[in-house]
Amino acid sequence: MTILSVNIKIANMEQDMIFFPNNILGQLKLKPNQSVPLYFGLTEKIMVKVKSSKSTQNELVISSSIKNKINLPFTTKLILKKEDGGIRLGPVIGILTTDLRGSKFGGYTAKTKNHFGDFFKGLLIHGESLPVYYFVFTPDRINWNTRKIQGIFYHPQLYGDTWKEFTMPFPDVIYNRVPNRQAERNFQIERIKSEHERMGGKLFNYDFFNKWDIYQLLDSEANVKNFFPETYINPSLNTLQQMADKHPIVYLKPASGSLGLGIYKVRKLENGYNLQYRIGTQNKSLTYSQLSAVYKTVFSQKNPRNYLIQQGVNLIKFKERPVDFRIQLHKNRENQWNLIAIGAKAAGAGSVTTHIRTGGTLLDSIKFLKQTYGEKAGAVVNQIKNASIQIAKAVEEKSGKPLGELGLDIGIDDHQRIWLFEVNSKPGRSIFKHPSIKKAGNLASRYILEYAIYLANK
Repeated sequence: MTILSVNIKIANMEQDMIFFPNNILGQLKLKPNQSVPLYFGLTEKIMVKVKSSKSTQNELVISSSIKNKINLPFTTKLILKKEDGGIRLGPVIGILTTDLRGSKFGGYTAKTKNHFGDFFKGLLIHGESLPVYYFVFTPDRINWNTRKIQGIFYHPQLYGDTWKEFTMPFPDVIYNRVPNRQAERNFQIERIKSEHERMGGKLFNYDFFNKWDIYQLLDSEANVKNFFPETYINPSLNTLQQMADKHPIVYLKPASGSLGLGIYKVRKLENGYNLQYRIGTQNKSLTYSQLSAVYKTVFSQKNPRNYLIQQGVNLIKFKERPVDFRIQLHKNRENQWNLIAIGAKAAGAGSVTTHIRTGGTLLDSIKFLKQTYGEKAGAVVNQIKNASIQIAKAVEEKSGKPLGELGLDIGIDDHQRIWLFEVNSKPGRSIFKHPSIKKAGNLASRYILEYAIYLANK
């Protein structure tokens, strides 16, 4: 397949013509005055007449008639390739979300009704340097009758610090950044996914992960399952008793939870059991003489079928506070997994988790590992990297759907063993607030687009 990067120019003409330099005509095996289909996105196809130009540059001159018919928003550098007896321009990449302001993904200062927020700005800014049309859209911006989308662009070089809206065809590739599980289950999101797939599009990071589904998915992978703590679904009182007898600490976690919400920590004492959890903004710590009372407290208003019970791990510590790690992984333009950042988080006082919202603290992960392991720190970093990429490969292979990014929550115990607690298909970006890995956040955003372009050209 011949794939070329070309600059696009527009000529004011009523005929549907595209002018190619002779060298590009030769590479694409096209002839002057030949009529071929032109594809743009998934829903645009028109017949165009091929013309030769005297230009020696890698540029296409497209008539204004074509520009209007295919909804070309502005001139930029694009990828040109031969496809189905014709030519395709693009790629067209869309970021699907449901949260207009982007407030769930970072701070924002609303200037216009189309302002999306810093998270999306950080993603879209890379569209300026790569050959692509890259925009955000929400379900309400789709016209199903015309199969058109009102895409929201952020392109400072062209429009300054403002958002621009253009009518676009359905994108070749969709990056799914729907912000929560409730929104993901909305019928409009399901319709977009099914229709996009039917039209031949590609979508990556299809859905949120369920903790138990991931556990089952990887249970047959011998080189990965050993990273998991002992885990069971739908814990009964008997299961809780067996786990508490076996492990000094056990956790009860929502199978579909996130942000550390709804997690309970059960610790065995000499004459009873300690239960820790969080309600609202308060951390609770209660002591019981009987484990049945612990079970009743947890599941008096919750269904155990929606919960996991998991072995607790004696994590390495920072000032007596347990530390775990968020590993940020991304695919690059060669479809290879890369570890982009290791974020370290120390638990807040009295908190069940290390989440920042519950008092957790971001640490310089490399500095902390050097303080903990000394000259062995480099080997531990390599151990984390190798395990994380191994896990990412297994998750993608077993899920059967494209993944461009993953966030892994892992821990290291006192014996330097790595444990996997959770796999996130829509990882947050809070770890990039730490100065030591702030630049990695920019690289992570760029890799998202590079992987999308890879999928479009595949």
